[in-house]
Amino acid sequence: MAEAVAENLNNDVVSFSDTVKKALHLGGTLFMITAITGVILGFVQWGTEDAIKRTELAAKNEALRNVMPDAENFSPVELVANDGTITEIQAGSNNSGVVGHCISVSSKGYGGAVSFVVGILKNGTVRAINILNHSETPGLGAKSTEPAFYGQFENKNNLPLEVVKGVATSDNQIVAISGATITSNAITSGVNSAVEYWNKNLKGAI
Repeated sequence: MAEAVAENLNNDVVSFSDTVKKALHLGGTLFMITAITGVILGFVQWGTEDAIKRTELAAKNEALRNVMPDAENFSPVELVANDGTITEIQAGSNNSGVVGHCISVSSKGYGGAVSFVVGILKNGTVRAINILNHSETPGLGAKSTEPAFYGQFENKNNLPLEVVKGVATSDNQIVAISGATITSNAITSGVNSAVEYWNKNLKGAI
């Protein structure tokens, strides 16, 4: 009787020990899988973020060249405190010196912030604009990225600009995108803000 009890107890101990070993083994395996998965996801996220940053930088550099085509080099200019509309400034230069400034703007559109760059020559003329990011409605406000709209801002020196519907009758007028007056006003207002900032803070620096 005693031997049977002892044997059963011993079997229970062995069975419990085996169960613990299996649990530890399973736990260790799950831990390794989780750790490896975490490392892989970390590398994927790092690679994705890096790719996004490279894409954004390439788009930004292209925008600078688009709005200031005579410039060969761009250098950052210290930003003066403002209402948040002006987010960054780059001075464009070539062998002759500074040819103008590229002013990054964030203006509130219909679907959210519209980010773009305004090129202003050293004589105060708006050389061009380039839309970077927006959340405007496809087929409406999103048409701001089409030449038919943004091309209106090229070589404007009759400032400030104003938005009109239909047909422009003055050189300082920008024809609104049909069905997207809010987007049109947002971008035009942002350009005027860039010009105002340039007049106050950069005009005498060239």
